[in-house]
Amino acid sequence: MVDQDLTDLDLLEAVVHNVLSSEVFPDPRLPVAGERLELVADVAVHSHAFFEIAVVVAGRGVHVSAAGEVELGPDSVVVLRPGEWHGYVECAGLVVRNAYLGPDVFGLLSGALVPGAGRQAPAHPAVQHAMRLLEADLAEPWTLEQLGARVNLAPGYLIRLFGKSVGMSPMAYLNRIRAERAAGLLIETELPVATIGATVGWHDPSHATRRFRSTFGLSPSQYRSAFRP
Repeated sequence: MVDQDLTDLDLLEAVVHNVLSSEVFPDPRLPVAGERLELVADVAVHSHAFFEIAVVVAGRGVHVSAAGEVELGPDSVVVLRPGEWHGYVECAGLVVRNAYLGPDVFGLLSGALVPGAGRQAPAHPAVQHAMRLLEADLAEPWTLEQLGARVNLAPGYLIRLFGKSVGMSPMAYLNRIRAERAAGLLIETELPVATIGATVGWHDPSHATRRFRSTFGLSPSQYRSAFRP
């Protein structure tokens, strides 16, 4: 059964691209971004590690997601939470404005709006490299020593750089992106919770549940029940 689950997961990941936070947010301390898109062709299904709010400003199209197909027109709004997959078909002059928000953006925005907080500098190149390494191989049993060696930094110095650039330690960041990917798999697949936990690097089911709950405030089973149509 496990072998079949993993085969199903491999097939899913071959057709559903997961857009990671580091691909969208230049400053990980304030994960907020936006863009205007003119869709002249179908957009293949994909999922996100962040919230997306899409507002249609012109044209027509059909939005495809786990909830089904919805026709879009001017002023239509699509809201997607981390892990949800979607795409666009039958686009005819479809123009959308997208807003991208990190899972913990509301807390970060509250801190950013405090008078005198100032703007944060972009993440250190070594931190960006470390983030990409972690995101590319969530199942790896990462340690600080191993990650530091990969980016040629002492573990203590890497922790300090991460704290300045990301506002958390490398291992806390790893746990967050593991939770984000687990959320996507809970919605996109019917894989058992234990299998999903192992896929993202949490091999102990109890540990996986605690880590997931610390990010989303729900257990994996509660999250799937609440957000999967």
